Amino acid sequence: MTDEALWYRRFGPPIDALTLEAAELGARPSGTARVRMIAAPINPSDLIPITGAYGHRVRPPQVAGYEGVGQVVEADHVSAHLVGRRVLPLRGPGTWRRYVDCDPSWLVEVPDDLETSVAARAYINPLAALRMLETWPVEGRRVVLTAGGSSCARLLGRWALEAGAREVVAVCRSVSHAASLAELGLITLSMAEPDAIAAAASRADVAFDAVGGPLAEALLAAMPRTSDFVSYGLLSGESFRPVPRGPVPQRFHLRDRLATVEPPEWQGWFRRLWPMLRRASLPEARSYPLSDWRQAITAFDEPGRRFKPMLALDDAR
Repeated sequence: MTDEALWYRRFGPPIDALTLEAAELGARPSGTARVRMIAAPINPSDLIPITGAYGHRVRPPQVAGYEGVGQVVEADHVSAHLVGRRVLPLRGPGTWRRYVDCDPSWLVEVPDDLETSVAARAYINPLAALRMLETWPVEGRRVVLTAGGSSCARLLGRWALEAGAREVVAVCRSVSHAASLAELGLITLSMAEPDAIAAAASRADVAFDAVGGPLAEALLAAMPRTSDFVSYGLLSGESFRPVPRGPVPQRFHLRDRLATVEPPEWQGWFRRLWPMLRRASLPEARSYPLSDWRQAITAFDEPGRRFKPMLALDDAR
């Protein structure tokens, strides 16, 4: 039996650094469960490490991809109940491949009623949004989000309102997101409106920032010192400096939270997440066969993209 995987053996632009490689599928290591992958989305967090931006902690060679959904096809006797189940094969080797062998204690069983295209996206953005809202509760507070059109910000904004936030303002690069964000109950501001952004920040109790750079510094300069400023990304590619009279920036990275979590707590996160995902509004998923991975990545970079590119990893069957 043959396995195929998207490897990067050097840093560089993903379209150049990735290669689709085939190899004989060996025997499953004892103590692991073998998962036949079904689908995996393409996220910024999948692509950025390939460029070398996180070279201090992520080094090639690696199989790309951090999330996705598959079906258990083989396991030891103690995990035999998982065979045939859809699972999230997380916290193991990369997911942009046909088969993943991983520790069954970290496998997350997917509810039968959850669509595969939703389950495949349950980790990176939804779990980050859940954990941020649990760490910095927003009930009765005014919230500002950056990268408002992104999947994570949309989840943060909608779930913040469900958790009792007084107001959620989403700062967007493109005004094309305004209508869809308004449907979620969010107030939209363009990055081209610095005065309005400063006014919203001056009323904010908490900001969740995924952009960094000058926008982060502008928010910090306007926000009350007693508010919370949470940095969870640098989509601008630029760092930022604290503002002497502003709030102390706090960093959130899901990877940091994983260092100490044990399997029971890990499984509990997803049990809380499933009901939220059932009522979440996610972008349309558009599938690409693994052999068309270049087209999928090119589609991911399309300006104004309104869909989530998804690798169909079972397309050879």
